[in-house]
Amino acid sequence: MEGTNWKIENILKMSENERYDYFVRKVADFEQIWGLSDNGWALLGDDIGNQILPLWPEKEFAELCAVDQWKEHKAEPIELDNFIEKWVPGMTNDKTLINVFLTPNAKGTIISPADLYADLKDELEQNE
Repeated sequence: MEGTNWKIENILKMSENERYDYFVRKVADFEQIWGLSDNGWALLGDDIGNQILPLWPEKEFAELCAVDQWKEHKAEPIELDNFIEKWVPGMTNDKTLINVFLTPNAKGTIISPADLYADLKDELEQNE
């Protein structure tokens, strides 16, 4: 368990770009994405009215953000195939953006579902 805490602390110290790269690698490796759900997925908004879905590479990082307005939310996995086949087209259609790897102390990377899909696809192809 101590190793896990050390790992989490080190990853949380990464820059936004480093956390994004970590996210893409981990999701491609484990073929899972994590969100927070409580009878609906946790969402953020921006100043111009966009809905933004926060996502994480591992359960532990999602759980760190289950505070304040999301304190009743639980970390839930989304299988990568399901995300690619259903979520990406749905979010694109709904004009929902993604916040990749938000942390309690740092904003994540805001990206379109199509751009995240392209990065995940590139990583998956490298892993083949």
